[in-house]
Amino acid sequence: MAERQKPKTLPPEERTKGFNEVEETYLPHQAIAEASRCLFCHDAPCNQGCPAGMDVVKFIRRIKTKDFRSAIRTLREGNVLAGSCARVCPTEKLCEKRCSATNLVEPINISALQRFVTDLELQRGIELPQKSEPTGKRFAVIGSGPAGLAAAAELAKAGHEVTIFEAKPKPGGVLTYGVPTYRLPKDIVMAEIDFIKKLGVKIKTNTSIDEKFDIDALFGQGFDAIFIGAGVEKPYSIGLPGEDLKGVYPALDFLAQVNIWRAEPEKKFPLEVGKRALVIGGGNVAMDAACSLRRLGAEKVHVACLESFEEMPAFPCEIEFAKEEGIEFHPRSKPLRIIGNEKGRVKGFEGVGIRWKEPNNFSPSNAVPIEDSEFSLEVETVVEAIGQGPNPALAKALKGIKTRGRGLIVVDEGTRMTSREGVFAGGDIVNGGDTVVQAVAEGKKAAEGINKYLKQMKKGEAVKN
Repeated sequence: MAERQKPKTLPPEERTKGFNEVEETYLPHQAIAEASRCLFCHDAPCNQGCPAGMDVVKFIRRIKTKDFRSAIRTLREGNVLAGSCARVCPTEKLCEKRCSATNLVEPINISALQRFVTDLELQRGIELPQKSEPTGKRFAVIGSGPAGLAAAAELAKAGHEVTIFEAKPKPGGVLTYGVPTYRLPKDIVMAEIDFIKKLGVKIKTNTSIDEKFDIDALFGQGFDAIFIGAGVEKPYSIGLPGEDLKGVYPALDFLAQVNIWRAEPEKKFPLEVGKRALVIGGGNVAMDAACSLRRLGAEKVHVACLESFEEMPAFPCEIEFAKEEGIEFHPRSKPLRIIGNEKGRVKGFEGVGIRWKEPNNFSPSNAVPIEDSEFSLEVETVVEAIGQGPNPALAKALKGIKTRGRGLIVVDEGTRMTSREGVFAGGDIVNGGDTVVQAVAEGKKAAEGINKYLKQMKKGEAVKN
């Protein structure tokens, strides 16, 4: 079997000089060669590995036969955000992990093939799918992140009138404000959002859903059903001494500022970033923050986290990416304090090595400090990336909808309906923070639930809450 086609990538010493996209797109002959490696399995285990239900084998077969237009159509039918997901989806953990070619040489480079097709589509212009006849039904979608966009697109294709309400100035949620441009250029995101708009979806930005403009107000405006696809954007605090010092930033706020600045790079970056920086946390957001700090001029960037490399929640490829860029890791380390200077700015950090009291419990309360393992770092910037939860303002707008934990919405797994009839939810506000493709899958599932709900209402049947 032929070897896997590897797209050209920028070397680490080049890519840390700016925010340009790291990986290039296949040329047509590379895409055809890679597609030709596919075994086209009858049971297609790669299809089963895609949360969004993408027909992976079908679109790869179309590439092999040079029928690129059909490949594009297949991708868009399965995932309205196929171009974005081609760049941020952890294919090595999902579809590629199940690829039968893994047993022979290497899995098919599904993400690169998907990127080739969607990039070609953007060059030619996105072709709108055929829509159903107008139903006269109106739907409100809260949040324009991946889940909200996916639900809105599916509902619009079904002939419904859809309006998305977005609190921020630009739509896209984590795609716009969270993922750095070196991983996901924003012109890709905006092109896919424009495609969704062309389906007839209206997007109202700078419009918050809160206690003043809540669920009842939306129903009062004549919407027949509501989908909540808001993200989790309230950063958790560690509670460290020195957290209030200048130069300490929550990761999502930091990444949002990076992306806002990247849209107008002629302006000065609004946050102060020193030559030495630290990121606390071991997830994908922490890796994005660390690599962004390098691109902003930090010569030395540290990552300190409770977990070992094998235990870290970040995808292995993201950890390796950060290592290539010279990020220095301090695994199995617990933060003790952030140290400030006489001007109230960060000047250092102190931590300690830990072991777990109980296995497979990666919470701070389970971390036992190891004697004589204290360490200190000279840093001028600290970014905290230890997770986030729902916006408290949204919680006040939910009007008694059942939640769990720190405010995540409870839904019926089959229909995605909440405890209130006619209100559905999906994405991070339900799962607490998962992949973009999982959010797309939940948005699509909710659209199916809403359509089923409508049919039941027409028949006069009771709908389970």
